[in-house]
Amino acid sequence: MSSISTGSKQVAAANQAPASQIATSIQIPSDSAHVFKVRLAEEMDGEIRDSIWALFEANMRAMYTASSFGWDPPTKRAELFDPLTRFVLVRGAGALVAFAAFRFEFEDGENILYCYDLQVASAARRQGLGRVLMQHLTKIGQDFKLRKLMLTVFESNTPARRFYESIGFQLDRGSPGDEDDEDYRIMYKTLNVA
Repeated sequence: MSSISTGSKQVAAANQAPASQIATSIQIPSDSAHVFKVRLAEEMDGEIRDSIWALFEANMRAMYTASSFGWDPPTKRAELFDPLTRFVLVRGAGALVAFAAFRFEFEDGENILYCYDLQVASAARRQGLGRVLMQHLTKIGQDFKLRKLMLTVFESNTPARRFYESIGFQLDRGSPGDEDDEDYRIMYKTLNVA
């Protein structure tokens, strides 16, 4: 494992945690119309991987194509399904309607939970699923005694940037600035760890 995944005791322990342990951080109201599950990338079958990829591609292909990253499915699939990636999957009426993909990492001397992707199907938007998923990631990070919740967002994705700002995210000191001519931002939210 790389130092980013083993640089501290908290991160190393988090990366050894089974999905069932991570899932204890998720509190779902009994009247929820959605089913939430935690899964490790390495334990998912082809069908669920295909559903995750289809949702990601539907939401992000145009943005990646227009970005400095470009549209590179093999590289993005490898990142998305890296053995250290964990998922909170959301199903509604039996189908995948949203997911958050995240990893436990140690960066710049800090224990962090990095949200690699937050995707909600177009038909499931405006139901609060993005907010609930971010609340779950916050609680997971706190339960594992991590310092920050971080993410990367495209500059062109104004609705997502506004959403993240509305729930307490701010520009990270390591984010490219306006003078860097980059088309993404790195944002973070400090986690209240007891």
